[in-house]
Amino acid sequence: MNAWRRLAVVYVLLMLVSMAATRFQITPPLAVTSGILPLTQLFDGAADNVRGAYGTLVEERDIARRYRELRSQNDVLRGRLSVLERENARLKEAAQIRATQSPSLVTVASVVAVDPSPLLSRLTVNKGIRDGVSLRMPATVPAGLVGQVTSVDGTSAAITTILDPESRVGVSLAREGWRGGRGLAFGYSSERLKAEFPLSVDVRVGDVVETSNLGGVYPSGIRVGSVEEILPLGSNDVRRSVIVKPAADITSLEEVALLRAL
Repeated sequence: MNAWRRLAVVYVLLMLVSMAATRFQITPPLAVTSGILPLTQLFDGAADNVRGAYGTLVEERDIARRYRELRSQNDVLRGRLSVLERENARLKEAAQIRATQSPSLVTVASVVAVDPSPLLSRLTVNKGIRDGVSLRMPATVPAGLVGQVTSVDGTSAAITTILDPESRVGVSLAREGWRGGRGLAFGYSSERLKAEFPLSVDVRVGDVVETSNLGGVYPSGIRVGSVEEILPLGSNDVRRSVIVKPAADITSLEEVALLRAL
């Protein structure tokens, strides 16, 4: 630090000598000029470096501020895009349900709770009477039947799914080139249904199980699932029992469509 001070003092003295020589029209000696020039270049270079560093610091600060602003705007736009994508998916599902299951779609509701009982299969959704929901409304997703509304209040409704042991669904069978065989399906386990048909019905593994209008709850033709297994007949059985794999993944639903009750 002392060396810099001494250098500065020498520089000032030389500058004074130079200014005096200029004032009295005296040409400074070459030695003086030669001594001043390097110091002048040194201090000018240092000043340029300081100015450059300050300008760079200001520029980087402005870039960082602008980056934060753009990142914040990007987060907002991503959030809006996510909302629009969900709404678009909801509209597509609603259109698919109207086209393939029933034109009488009332509303789409979000699943907000699941009954924790291992013996029951029931959901709570965030739509109720004020949204047009009423008892016995079928609940579906594009993949197939979910269940029906069994209780409702102003802002929510409970749905008993087709896997619930108290559920009863009138069904029929379908395969390529054939449809028929009315039966009854009910909850059998946490992941499967059991369906019973008259012994005269030709049931095959892989047959599609659809709703029938038996019972007057569900529109006919909504996919319930497919025959996974045909159970052996007992000596006293008067009906044929089969295990049905549900078409809809009941255990991981986020939304359901509610159809107008018959």
